[in-house]
Amino acid sequence: MRVFILSALMVLGFSTAAFAQEDEIVVTGTRISAVSASGRGPGITVEKKGDFLLLQVTIENDSRELKTRLVEMDATIKNMLEAAKANPDITLSLVGKGNLVRSMNLVNYRSNLVGGRRPDTSMAHFKVKTNIPENMEEAFKLSASLAEFVEGVEEVGRTQILENESISVSILNPSQHRDEVRLKIISEINTTIEALGGNYRAIISGLDGPVKWARSGDFNLAFYMDYSYEIIPASLTTYEQ
Repeated sequence: MRVFILSALMVLGFSTAAFAQEDEIVVTGTRISAVSASGRGPGITVEKKGDFLLLQVTIENDSRELKTRLVEMDATIKNMLEAAKANPDITLSLVGKGNLVRSMNLVNYRSNLVGGRRPDTSMAHFKVKTNIPENMEEAFKLSASLAEFVEGVEEVGRTQILENESISVSILNPSQHRDEVRLKIISEINTTIEALGGNYRAIISGLDGPVKWARSGDFNLAFYMDYSYEIIPASLTTYEQ
């Protein structure tokens, strides 16, 4: 880990994107107060509204023959895809490794097929997604619209579409907020140094690391970095951590 020395100045650069620019990342339900090792949460955060709200959905079929199960599940998924195509506010998505979100279709949904809760049962999990409007503050109305969409899809054969009421938020290109978080941290440290009279400097570690994020509300995400610092007299010529 690199160590930075700060003496009432602003540091720029060191940008390292953890994801591609257009990647969409889903954020779990973990709240910001539980994300730090100390359990107290990070000291400095930047809050942003997420881009999408996602409802967890499970499709399940218990027809005796596997071939029949797949035919009926495929037909139900096709109905859902067609319903989403007719509704510009709704898309179907899969969440893969690294919480990356990708569009779902009639072929790739099968990658999530697993055995069901009972013998001779198959099931798959996916997300129903919608944009979060800029002026919307409460999740209930938006999540209700997702549930209403799911309930309106025609189920084929012994297929059931189940909502488990698990709501998550996703965001495009989360690494774009890294510099804003870092500069806020530096500004806070500078303010502390100035309040002490200016004859001090800060030894900082962690500002070369990635930005992280966690849920901070129904729609909002808190972006933060794992960092630490010590303030020492400016006259000190040697320092050991």
